[in-house]
Amino acid sequence: MSLNRIFSLIKRNVVASQLGVRFGRSASFRLPKSILLHGRRHILKLPDENGVKVAFIDLLLDDCYGCHALKRSSAQIKTVLDIGGNVGLFCLAARNVFPDAIIHTYEPNRQLEEYLANQAESADFNYFMEAVGFDDGMISLDLNEDSVQTRSKQNDDGNIPQIAFRKAIERLGGKVDFLKMDCEGGEWEMFEDKKSWQQIKHLSMEYHLFKPDQNEQRVKATIENLGFTITSFIPIGNFGLLTAKR
Repeated sequence: MSLNRIFSLIKRNVVASQLGVRFGRSASFRLPKSILLHGRRHILKLPDENGVKVAFIDLLLDDCYGCHALKRSSAQIKTVLDIGGNVGLFCLAARNVFPDAIIHTYEPNRQLEEYLANQAESADFNYFMEAVGFDDGMISLDLNEDSVQTRSKQNDDGNIPQIAFRKAIERLGGKVDFLKMDCEGGEWEMFEDKKSWQQIKHLSMEYHLFKPDQNEQRVKATIENLGFTITSFIPIGNFGLLTAKR
């Protein structure tokens, strides 16, 4: 085992211990039934999916969206907007790092509401069973065996409401200190609302390259044209992670 892998394993176990979770190794990891947040143990309700298990490791043990790095930068985080909430794992991570922030999360998959409701009560955040896009409308979902890979598509005959990006920001008070986004390609529609992006201070997102005209250079140019400075960029095939600040 390489030194990097050993260091990563040690770090994960340290973080897991702080959260009151047993880890060991990824292969043998099982989703926990509870978690420690600020000294209090909270019951979790999570679907038994491999994607959720991977997401738990990524979001809570590896901090892939950089909550701790943002805190170390002395950024003042009072409002957090999570687009693509799934079962609320990012909100747990954000609440652990930003105990006093107002947190809103959006998730269009109604099958996940029972999980989100449980985590919302534990971590004191607001959830909305809606998609977020350029404008109000209706959508339908392409459900996947793993809920983390569910994708939405515009559909006037769909049965799931979509709220405009600008309205999600307004609902949070008109300013967003920290936006986390993972909406399986839906980000490209929201990129068109350039005015609303001016209300975002810090961004951490998973970007997606699902169409022929979407590439890493275009992602970078788009983010910079929205007025951000990219602070990290990690390509992973047809998707990747980036962080940026205004």
